[in-house]
Amino acid sequence: MKKKIAIIEETGAAGETDAQAVKVLQAVAEQYDHYFDISGIRPEAAPAVFSAAEAGNDAILLSSAATQLLIEDTLPVLVTVQPVTVYPSLQHLSPLKPKHCEGLNLLLYQEKTPGADESSRLRIAQSALQQAIRRKKKITVIDHPEEEQEPPSWTAIFEKAGKAFGSNIRTGQMPVQEAWDRMLLQPADFDVVIAGAAAGQYLFRQAAAITGAPLMIPSVRVAGAMPFFGPAFGYDHQEESARNSSNPIGAILSVAMMMNYFNLLEEAMIIRAAVSWTLLHGFVTKDIDPVNNYSTSTIGDLISDFIRGTIPGFAKGENMALQKSTII
Repeated sequence: MKKKIAIIEETGAAGETDAQAVKVLQAVAEQYDHYFDISGIRPEAAPAVFSAAEAGNDAILLSSAATQLLIEDTLPVLVTVQPVTVYPSLQHLSPLKPKHCEGLNLLLYQEKTPGADESSRLRIAQSALQQAIRRKKKITVIDHPEEEQEPPSWTAIFEKAGKAFGSNIRTGQMPVQEAWDRMLLQPADFDVVIAGAAAGQYLFRQAAAITGAPLMIPSVRVAGAMPFFGPAFGYDHQEESARNSSNPIGAILSVAMMMNYFNLLEEAMIIRAAVSWTLLHGFVTKDIDPVNNYSTSTIGDLISDFIRGTIPGFAKGENMALQKSTII
């Protein structure tokens, strides 16, 4: 497969994390015989590229908070999608007891266009249905009192979009406060969640705090036909004081989301397996463990080596699901 991917060239912590995402893209291309045409875009030129459909990019990768804000200020972002999970090996970082935080594994769609028309909501619903099929087959729409429920309703949208997916996916609605209360007590109840901007941002911030490791959360912003992938919490591109100590996992997992977007499901799975492997064996950055930690570039190298199958004592195909993981 051949894809054209643009990367916003940043400095500082954002540039460091982007470099690890590029390593992972290159490892995937080598291992699975793909060709990713990766080109850099200077931040000052980004607005022109964002608005130029003829640029021909299939996706754009970024890591800085400033670029995230630029996208939202420059383009009509339809939706932001963020997977939020608590990794078993990192449950000790959560402010909640394990019995309350375990099982948190949701995919949140934040609708960013107020009063979106039917075609826009159908697009979100179809994506949510496709993801729900691969997960727990459950979609919850969050109601917020400050967000007007303008037609078309989500009920009508799912009745129309769901015809192509069968009747085995459950859909329902829930007030935002009830959703937050349930997230604190029964996080495993949630699977795919759709919310407006206000409710979505509220729930996402709280769910991210529950994980104890928000810098590991990836995201994608969809504006028109262009998806923008990057960590949910962008880095300061001017931050020079944390050289080679930033957590690159959010950027790397956004590459896994990109592989899903390209329908390269095995490639997405191996990236996520590589991330889980590093966490399981204690290869983490300073924000996760201030005493025993590894550099940004080391984490990127380990994950890339895992994808290539070059880590000693590890058979990639046999252990992809990490059920038989071998310690180095």
